[in-house]
Amino acid sequence: MPENPSKRPQKPPFSPQSGLGLAYRIGIEFISGILVGLILGYALDQGLGTQPWGLVIMVLVGASAGLLNIFRLLGLWCPSSTKPPAPPINEEKDG
Repeated sequence: MPENPSKRPQKPPFSPQSGLGLAYRIGIEFISGILVGLILGYALDQGLGTQPWGLVIMVLVGASAGLLNIFRLLGLWCPSSTKPPAPPINEEKDG
């Protein structure tokens, strides 16, 4: 008989052994956001001739995206799962 997935013991999100892996992932998330912003900003500046503003703005956007990814990874930002669904609104009145 197959096991019920809800009755399995829940594994914690991060074990002490995975601390180094978590640290690497946090660093990669942040650096990759900055690098994507750097590349897009450089391309934007070359195409529009707006040096250095496209680069500056896109690096800031990339750093913000990297921080947001880190917050999501650590569970500090998860707007879709923090609130329970709202009950349906019944606009009919029974009198």
